[in-house]
This record gives sequence, structure tokens and C-alpha cells, in this order.
Amino acid sequence: MRRLLAAACLVALCLVTANAADPPEDTPKAAVTRKLMKNKVSFTWKSTPFGDVVSELKDDVKGLRIHVDNKGGINNNKPITYSCKDKPLDEVLEDLLGKNGWGYFIKSKKGDAYDGDFYIRLGNERGYEGIDGTKKEEK
Repeated sequence: MRRLLAAACLVALCLVTANAADPPEDTPKAAVTRKLMKNKVSFTWKSTPFGDVVSELKDDVKGLRIHVDNKGGINNNKPITYSCKDKPLDEVLEDLLGKNGWGYFIKSKKGDAYDGDFYIRLGNERGYEGIDGTKKEEK
């Protein structure tokens, strides 16, 4: 009987843990931003300051609101060398941010003034706040 109870507890714990890794439901504004992340873009940057890269991203992908955590350690003067042609923006950002040790997430909080905004900060977040890039971030 104890073994059966222990097995049932283990199964329940596994199910709770598996569901905890699932990303949260997006707000409508966050869903729009995720759709923007699928836009195909073309860029060529050679030793371009990261701040200029962010400005170019904002200009190229209309409606994308980007926040860079400069206080947290991201340097807008860091030179970026990168080139792509007709590549989805989310893949570009994965390449660009990942190799610099930077993470990103889209804020999804109903009623928040920054709901749907795109954040870049130090770390391994990939797509969802607090979800590490080693975990599955897309549904």
C-alpha cells in the first residue's frame, strides 16, 4: 500500500512539474508582439553599436517596442557584427542575443502599461519572463 501511495505521489509531482514549465497564456498585446517576431528581416551590421541595432530593429519592425536593461549590464556601445537575409526576427534575436549572454522576453501582463513590450536583459530567458532558454518556450 505504501508503495502504491509513493508511486501515486511521484506521478502527481511529475505532472505538476511538467505543467509548471509550460509558458503562461499570452495577453492579446503579447500575442501581437509574438506575431511580429515571425516577420522576415534582412540586416548587415559591422561593428555597429548595439543601441543603433535596436533603433534599426524598431524602424524595420513597426509596432515592436523594445526595452534594453542598461542598468542591468547591457551596453548600448557594444559593437555588433551580424548579417542575415529574409530570416525570421525571432531567429535573428536568438543568434544575436544568445552569443552575447543576453536573454529576452515579451511582457504578458494584462493591464500593465508595458504589456506586449519586448525586453532584453542579461541571462538566458527565451521568449517568456523567467523561462530559461534551455526549456521549451513556444507552445
